[in-house]
Amino acid sequence: MNAMRMIQVAFITVFLVGLYLVSLVWPGAMNGPMSIMEVNGPVAQEQATVFWYTVAVSSFLLVTVGGVFLYAIFRFRAKPGQDFKVPEQTHGSAAVEIGLIVASCVLLLVIAVPNARALFYVSEVPAERKQEAIKVVAIGHQWWWEFQYPDLGITTANELHIPIGKPIDIEVRSADVLHAFWVPRLAGKIDAIPGQINRMWMEATDPGKYQGQCTEYCGDSHANMRFLVMAQKAEDFDGWVRNEKKDGVKPKTIEEVNGHRVFMSGCNACHTVKGSGAMGTKGPDLSHFGSRTTLGSGIYVSNKDNLTNWIKFPKQMKPGNLMNLESVNMVVGDKDVKDLVAYLESLK
Repeated sequence: MNAMRMIQVAFITVFLVGLYLVSLVWPGAMNGPMSIMEVNGPVAQEQATVFWYTVAVSSFLLVTVGGVFLYAIFRFRAKPGQDFKVPEQTHGSAAVEIGLIVASCVLLLVIAVPNARALFYVSEVPAERKQEAIKVVAIGHQWWWEFQYPDLGITTANELHIPIGKPIDIEVRSADVLHAFWVPRLAGKIDAIPGQINRMWMEATDPGKYQGQCTEYCGDSHANMRFLVMAQKAEDFDGWVRNEKKDGVKPKTIEEVNGHRVFMSGCNACHTVKGSGAMGTKGPDLSHFGSRTTLGSGIYVSNKDNLTNWIKFPKQMKPGNLMNLESVNMVVGDKDVKDLVAYLESLK
């Protein structure tokens, strides 16, 4: 190998090793709403531990193999004018081959054992904690998330409320195509497969909003299929549960009454508002829509302007959105939209 070639190989090796190490300590990779490094629950912590353990073993291999490689490059390089002599070869040495096989098997076990342990741990709520677990059914739709609490009699959409310090036993399902449920700061992802029930659990140790995302391509708005996990103190969660069990708020102002009339002229074919007679199931349950912080499956802040645009231009707001007023023979003018927005915002 000539000197220029050696320099190129050495440079590339050092660059790749440096890039690898920088990626591990770069602050931007360690935090953020979708970070797997900054964890807030025991399931995510278990997964992060396995990740760093695997990184440590892989780093050892990288340094060891790379070190031997670099040593061989410089130690056995042919110098100008030198009568090159091939060093003693170990090819065909049974001892070396057996040693490498044994070492490889040991390293695989070192990685496999903690990974297998983690897989069993994250698959279901620990037996000693099952009695306190809250059951949730998470159903993926194109392109939003439905959350059912069968033991509490609650159905909501796109914002999953949980109490801190309690395990959440989750059934993950799909209503149409393949999706995946992932809240990186609380738990790893699991697929939502049509006709199949998958299980996982998570727990939040700190109050806050944790971002979730569908991570299996499922159509035009796959990237816009987001949701929030709202981790709350026990008393705040209990208050949310009490409110969610109530019927939707009755319209009070003239705008809200007119908005309710518009809603019942077609929106009710796809949406539910408890106590109003609207019992559609194709779209999200809107019984307490006004108390949600986002709309469009977590991609827009819930406010008057965004809600107005969502009703008037659903396809532009979210490509592939299945909402279509024409399909239910609805023709709404600006006044109707204004009244409908007022009614929906009142549902708290």
